[in-house]
Amino acid sequence: MNKTLLSDIYQQREFNQETTDDAINTVLTLENYLLSNNATLDTAEVADIKSYVHQQLSQQPLNLKQLLAMTRYFHAIKKNDIYIYLTKVLGGLGVIDNIKARIVKFAGREALDEIFKDLEEPPLGTPMGEIPKFTQKLMERIEKSVAPPVYEKFLAGNNHSIPKEAMEKEKLLYEESETLDEYLKGRHERNVAELQSYCDNNIVWYEQQISQQVVDYVQSNQEILSAVKKDNKLYVTKIPYDAEKYLNESDSVKKRYYACHCPFARESILKNNMDVSANWCYCSAGFAKFPFEVILDRELKIKLLESPLKGDDICRFEISL
Repeated sequence: MNKTLLSDIYQQREFNQETTDDAINTVLTLENYLLSNNATLDTAEVADIKSYVHQQLSQQPLNLKQLLAMTRYFHAIKKNDIYIYLTKVLGGLGVIDNIKARIVKFAGREALDEIFKDLEEPPLGTPMGEIPKFTQKLMERIEKSVAPPVYEKFLAGNNHSIPKEAMEKEKLLYEESETLDEYLKGRHERNVAELQSYCDNNIVWYEQQISQQVVDYVQSNQEILSAVKKDNKLYVTKIPYDAEKYLNESDSVKKRYYACHCPFARESILKNNMDVSANWCYCSAGFAKFPFEVILDRELKIKLLESPLKGDDICRFEISL
């Protein structure tokens, strides 16, 4: 293990020495596990890391700080496939807690208690294929307990806790634009340029590698990573979760799978024994509308148009202005 590399990362982020030492010990423990299985941190495959994470579930599940230490280390040594896997493990962090808070706000404490009574939430590191069992039960209870206008509202929040400050630059650019249409066009051009940079430098963009094919695909549709305004409504299409595989897949089921971002639902697309309600996608809708709520400084209503959970091969939303 390159202890200095990880130590420098933590010092740059201004973590204290105890947190830095804990991170190093986390990666050292993983390294010892890999060595006992004829692998190293440099030669490890995704399957090796999955095996370790799942083994820990039956003993002492990895906590957030440990998973972040592993994620940061593999990102630093450019093991992109493992880094992407670990971001998937962390992808749903905080979402359920935020939805719970919104249930109380819009439907009341009794509704929360009824929905979550004896419903066991999957711990961090739960195999991806098992998580949708929880989501299916959760949505069955939500749809049984609460009317659609209410659950659409409480699901469609900023459930990933993105700080408004992250949108300050975009808000300023919007205010400097002559029209919303001008802003949306510029937003799309900036995001395409960012993708091009990640493609050219072989850097992981969020949870995926970006190829020129992906850049060209996004460039061809302003709804992706921006929006198109028609009749006082915004139309937004999400970039596929694994865009490269999505664009080259002919099988309709696998194409839907590669389109879906949600760690709570996407594996259900490949399984015949799971059926997660497409209304769960209002959680994704909340993510889609949040940037526009910040720049316009008001809450917006959103409608789900297309979703892989509905049988579509894209995620598409309509935001009312």
